[in-house]
Amino acid sequence: MINNLIKYATSRRGSGVRPGLSSTSGGSGGDIIPVRRTVIFMLQLTALFFATCGLTATEREQVILNYYSDRNRDAYADLLVDVQRYTTAGAEYHKKYYRHLIGIAGDIVEKKKLSVENGSIGFYYDKRSGDRGKLYLGLDINTQANYDQPFENVAVSLVRKSLRDIVQTINSCRSIFGEGEIVGMVIGWKWSAPGGREHVSVWIPKDDFIRFEDGMITFGELVQRSTVTNTIGRVIRLPL
Repeated sequence: MINNLIKYATSRRGSGVRPGLSSTSGGSGGDIIPVRRTVIFMLQLTALFFATCGLTATEREQVILNYYSDRNRDAYADLLVDVQRYTTAGAEYHKKYYRHLIGIAGDIVEKKKLSVENGSIGFYYDKRSGDRGKLYLGLDINTQANYDQPFENVAVSLVRKSLRDIVQTINSCRSIFGEGEIVGMVIGWKWSAPGGREHVSVWIPKDDFIRFEDGMITFGELVQRSTVTNTIGRVIRLPL
């Protein structure tokens, strides 16, 4: 999340600055696609239900908080943004919800089996708008992998693979999203490519990830309604 474009607010690159300082014709064949989409949508809803085990919002949040302990605080503190680097109210929210942030780290690392980039869990503002009064709770996933495929192919694969799980974890922190200044979440993935380090960021409005978990929109719709930025902060579209 470190590059020459970054401003801490914490800020994100482009639509974001990243943290650290983006017919068939004829016959009945045309009916297959809608049916297939319906089946996929129902499978997504089923997976989300079992992922949360039918827990209430309060119970889900407590699951995250249960990851907080002295041991986990010491183990995961380095995954959080350095509070001294904030230039917005993110510093206040960071201190207020410190246990939640450690809990997010614990859930992502221990349960979701993903590697979180050091210094990435925290609150960000959108550099494109420059509005420091609207913050996003976010983090970066370090894939620790090398890919030689085109950027778009890698980005689509990573987003499909883990965005659902990360949304489920972060959206469990309903107290945080009850704050008026917290308007969404931003999730990034970093990887190595022949030309250097790459990353993609997905900026998701609060209302949309709540609708997604409530089964009101599909995963593809969630991504398409979000703002996606590439390594240089340019807004892109992913074919999901």
